[in-house]
Amino acid sequence: MKPFGFFATAMLTGLLLSSNETMAQKSAPTTHTIFVAVIEIKGGTSPERLAPPPVNPKDLSKGYELKAPGEANKSDPKRWEVSSYMFSPNSVTVRQGDTVKLQAIVVDADEHHVRLNDPDGREVIAETKWNYEREHQLSFVAKKNGAYQLTCSDHAPTMAATFLVLPRK
Repeated sequence: MKPFGFFATAMLTGLLLSSNETMAQKSAPTTHTIFVAVIEIKGGTSPERLAPPPVNPKDLSKGYELKAPGEANKSDPKRWEVSSYMFSPNSVTVRQGDTVKLQAIVVDADEHHVRLNDPDGREVIAETKWNYEREHQLSFVAKKNGAYQLTCSDHAPTMAATFLVLPRK
């Protein structure tokens, strides 16, 4: 083997080993701090643009609220409004073995009863109460692949967030 060929092979081998070490380092579990806002979305219109729903959405789901024409705004008797609660962001992707730390700030509503379930539906974080104008923290290790669900029992199904856990590579 010529000296240059040997040198080139040695360098390529070194690069591959270095690359494999970097890949191994990248795949080590990490900690993610996710800042979550608990928010209320509101919108309104008039019957000329869109008719109010025939059934109050709140009767179908605690996640919605309807203020009918005349109720939403006394000075505009035709205006009607709908509101809903949600987490923002409502989806996050992490790797198996990662630690997820949530820092949630409740900016709307009085209280929310929140829990986290793993992909098998088992409770990872027991139901806890989050209050208005407070910051709350939760933490969990993503042990299983699949979708972890953060839900508010007061405002489901609209108030939910999914933590998708992918296999570690």
